Amino acid sequence: MTLTTHTIQTFLNRFALGVLLTCTTLPAVSADNRTVIWLDKTEKNLLLSEMRQFLVASQTILAASLKDDMETVKITARQVGIQQMNSTPTSLREKLPKGFKTLGPKIHRGFEDIAYEAETMGDSTVILERLATLQQTCISCHATYQIKLSTDLALP
Repeated sequence: MTLTTHTIQTFLNRFALGVLLTCTTLPAVSADNRTVIWLDKTEKNLLLSEMRQFLVASQTILAASLKDDMETVKITARQVGIQQMNSTPTSLREKLPKGFKTLGPKIHRGFEDIAYEAETMGDSTVILERLATLQQTCISCHATYQIKLSTDLALP
């Protein structure tokens, strides 16, 4: 399915409005009251690397959807889907709070849904809608949790 200029503009307008509303509702200075997830350096690096992969995949999916390149959408989404989730070490999973363990799989399954849409119907509008919903989960996670090194626990 080819995206119309109107569809793209509508998506971009809604995205910009969401960013604007998010930015304008945040206090200028506030205490960081997010739940801390304490990890060692290797675990923290692994988790943050996975999140950066989500960000790169999201941008690649966005660009490929706008070009109607469903093969790139499918391949990119699958790379960060269930396969990536299943490669998370058990030792790391055990340290993650219950809420985080709910959001993580939701992200991976969301990318799988995008890959499936690209592989079957190939509707760019549906893919962009799913990506927008998926990014709300990312925002929720980042608003709820922060990751710190367990070595910082020993600091005064």
